[in-house]
Amino acid sequence: MPEEKKKTEAEYATHAVQHNAPGLLLRLRQSLHTSVKEIRLRVWLTFALVSGLSIAAVAIPLPYVITSPGPTVDVVGMWSGKPVIDITGTHSDTHQPLTLDAPHTAEQATGELRLVTVSEMGGPGYSVNALTVLVKWLEGGNTIQRYSDVYGPQVTHEQIEQFGKAQMKSAQSTSSVAALEELGWSVPATVTVEGTVEGSGAQEVLHEKDILRTIITPDGVRHEVNSASVPFRLMRHVPAGSLVTLEVERGGVLTSVEVQTTASEGIDEGEGSKIGVYLSADVMMPVDIHIDLENITGPSAGMMFALGIIDRMTPGDITGGQKIAGTGTVSYDGQIGPIGGIQQKMRGAVRDGAMWFLAPQMNCSEVIGHIPEGLHVFSVSTLSEAKAAVEAIASGRTQQLPTCQAP
Repeated sequence: MPEEKKKTEAEYATHAVQHNAPGLLLRLRQSLHTSVKEIRLRVWLTFALVSGLSIAAVAIPLPYVITSPGPTVDVVGMWSGKPVIDITGTHSDTHQPLTLDAPHTAEQATGELRLVTVSEMGGPGYSVNALTVLVKWLEGGNTIQRYSDVYGPQVTHEQIEQFGKAQMKSAQSTSSVAALEELGWSVPATVTVEGTVEGSGAQEVLHEKDILRTIITPDGVRHEVNSASVPFRLMRHVPAGSLVTLEVERGGVLTSVEVQTTASEGIDEGEGSKIGVYLSADVMMPVDIHIDLENITGPSAGMMFALGIIDRMTPGDITGGQKIAGTGTVSYDGQIGPIGGIQQKMRGAVRDGAMWFLAPQMNCSEVIGHIPEGLHVFSVSTLSEAKAAVEAIASGRTQQLPTCQAP
């Protein structure tokens, strides 16, 4: 009896399975079909989400400005098949044609004097997207700033371009005068008042288009203003609050005015002052100097232009075969001024093979802690110091050159 019962139960179970099998298979197929549909839906939703985010990352502009290391140029080399610095004329004393060092070429194993630049993304008239910002952030070595921290809302690309070109033109003029005077040349100029600084001692006594002829310093010494460098050089040694007498030509008549000088921004007390005027200089160059660089603007190449002119007009390679880069504005009297983007410029110098870098002393706070590996940085405040630094690098005597030190 037990065996028959077991047999009956077994037969019943088999019968039940056979009876329900079609339903079970149907439900299994339906379940699998539903799962496949859900998986497909999830895949398509994920794909759509990723695609949407990708499109947004590329298409939606963000209000940021990115500054990166830009190209560098050997100022004593060639650019687009022409010398960067072209000089023609005769010696002022012998009237013989100038003897110039030939510009460097890529095939020559010569030294270099490289100006450095920065490249900008996201300035007026342009935009950057989220993907670009992320990539530049991950790269490192780039500066990412909010647009409003760099530019005003009304600034246009055309305004920036025109201003940059005007600064480059000014840098070419000041560097030419500073270089020639550093080499001992006389560079005559007529210096004219173009306006006065509001609130300065000059505001009520000097007029636009006054021609500055003489400056009488507080010690009673008369200084003829026969060069663009004279007013700048003199005022660096006149303390703020001093009275200076200016002889100006106004409408063809010589007139004397007295001006109390004011402090110069960034200059320690007692180390110099300013008259409070905007000046222009009509420079009479004794030789023709033409600097040919397209698509590079701004004032920061002034020091390197001046060093390049000195190199071209000095027999032999003053670099001693070394690759030297640098940056800094230069005034008519050879003062080296601060610039922007120096950290990116140092990186660009290393990228293009420079081992030595000349930085404005006033930029030292931005240099400290950010010097790329393999680069030696020296601080300079005048063109004379920059020239001496190049000569020291060329001769291997760099131990005494000043560097940027933490306070």
